[in-house]
Amino acid sequence: MARVISALSTGLVVGAFSIVVPVAIWPGEAKLTAPLFCSAPATEPMVVSDTFHDSDGTSTNYTLYCVGDHGMLTDEGFVLPMAVMLTAHVLIVAALVLLAAAFRRKAEPVADQPAGPEDAIEL
Repeated sequence: MARVISALSTGLVVGAFSIVVPVAIWPGEAKLTAPLFCSAPATEPMVVSDTFHDSDGTSTNYTLYCVGDHGMLTDEGFVLPMAVMLTAHVLIVAALVLLAAAFRRKAEPVADQPAGPEDAIEL
């Protein structure tokens, strides 16, 4: 049980840091969540970035839209797709940590057990 908790906590920390990928490096990762949020007839995902300049500086917002025929459009936002991506990142990292621990444990040699009375040799 301790290994599972350790793997999940590691997954949470690394998953939280990995959220930089969809926000800063590849916002289009939100398109991968489209099957959860886009339903017929608007099934084509599109991520749009809006950059604003004001006295506080520059900020960028990302929004997942589901587009259908004839310009039909639904705004799915970015909070729920981001939450789904964070959850997926945490689960993937936790699974990798558990697999690594299992392989490491399997590769460790078995320690010699002390001989018990049933293992004694009579002379």
